[in-house]
Amino acid sequence: MTRREALGMTLAPLAMAQATSAETHQATGVKVGEITPSTARIWTRRTRLSRRRMDGIQPAQGLAAKVLPLPVNVDSLHGSCPGQDGETRVTVRTVQGREVFETKWEIAAAAGDFTHQFMISSLKTSTEYRYTVETRQSGARRPDGSLQGRFRTALPEDAIAPVNVAMLSCQKYSQRDDAEGFHLYDAIRKWDPHFYLSVGDNVYYDSDDPMVNHTDVARFHWHRMYSLSRIVECLRSVPGYWVKDDHDCYSDDCFPEMVDQRMAPFKFAEGLRVYPEQIPIAGIPYRTYRWGRGLQIWLLEGRDYRTANRAPDGPGKSIWGPEQKRWLQESLLASKADWKLIVSPTPVVGPDRPAKHDNHSNDTYTHEGNEFRRWLAKNTKNDTFVLCGDRHWQYHSVHPETKVQEFGCGAASDSHAGGTPGENPAMHRFHRVKGGFLAIQVMPEKSRSRLIVEHRDVHGTQVYRQEFERRL
Repeated sequence: MTRREALGMTLAPLAMAQATSAETHQATGVKVGEITPSTARIWTRRTRLSRRRMDGIQPAQGLAAKVLPLPVNVDSLHGSCPGQDGETRVTVRTVQGREVFETKWEIAAAAGDFTHQFMISSLKTSTEYRYTVETRQSGARRPDGSLQGRFRTALPEDAIAPVNVAMLSCQKYSQRDDAEGFHLYDAIRKWDPHFYLSVGDNVYYDSDDPMVNHTDVARFHWHRMYSLSRIVECLRSVPGYWVKDDHDCYSDDCFPEMVDQRMAPFKFAEGLRVYPEQIPIAGIPYRTYRWGRGLQIWLLEGRDYRTANRAPDGPGKSIWGPEQKRWLQESLLASKADWKLIVSPTPVVGPDRPAKHDNHSNDTYTHEGNEFRRWLAKNTKNDTFVLCGDRHWQYHSVHPETKVQEFGCGAASDSHAGGTPGENPAMHRFHRVKGGFLAIQVMPEKSRSRLIVEHRDVHGTQVYRQEFERRL
């Protein structure tokens, strides 16, 4: 927690704010993330209106993405959610209402896209909390209408209790399967997991209309996506951890030195500034979280530190960079969790299409891929798995040499599924070219622990299930 966050947090018992019929001025909803046993980060944004724009200029149909003339005015676009200067605060309480925390009013200004993130601390482990987010005009005494939701803090490391996790990826706005979002968000909300993982391509800067050529257009992509009612409703009760990949950072298969002239003058570095503004995150983008005795997750960063895709392969070429790779290996070795899940936006096992050149299952990063898979095989005991985001088909693969296993969640809609290299009998245990998500259940007991990984379709129906067990 930064000094500013610490100064802005007042842990004083106060009455819980109630929702009113007034305008909420929160069209882009609330995101709760980075949950630990004692903290939660709550993302807020004040908007001019309570709902996204329902008229305005419609996006081009299909995959035709065009740039807007500069200077841009995204407020005229369908789905826009213009921000408005003001203030925001959060009230958090236990379900029983015995503990109530209220933050100070904080400024939501244009420089930060009218957002503010609250780091709520001193929470109890494994406890359900309710929250209320209020906004108001600067200097006003009366707040706007409020948005309410809930989240659960993480289990302490020694807790023996189940944990349920959902994971999705590749939610392309032009390929959504409902006008108000994606059906899988309803399925996840009804399942009610402890948290969800949104693993790369949360939005598509370079291939959804309009193509990003300015920071305002990049922000618009996030506003338009996260103001969809199916997503807003799900995230009010399901906290998350977000990971970025190429399309929600800059352009397809991007790396720091890349320049996409179609998107000029927008650059890779600007994408790095927009991303942490739009989701609840702070600090180093790669991180790890523990949920009880049963589970630890590693969230990897695959764009910020990578060597250029076109560089010759060899010991010095990396997707993760030396510091992240060292951190990953050291923290995996130190972990005492029953099950270890490495969450990657690109494949470590694959297989992938021969024409792709941006991940460890291709020939482009062969040295690092071989090195890490062999390291996993040597240093883990069938308790570590890779979860892959950015591939548009669902799969379960086992690497022929090292036996490292990987599960891919697939795209967020059936219409966005495709691009598969085809069935590979030597690697695939499951292969399905449809949309959906992963439903993961960790079930520890005193002398054993089980991990269940299910592929579910966009409506939440199980289409594949794999169960693993460890005797402790």
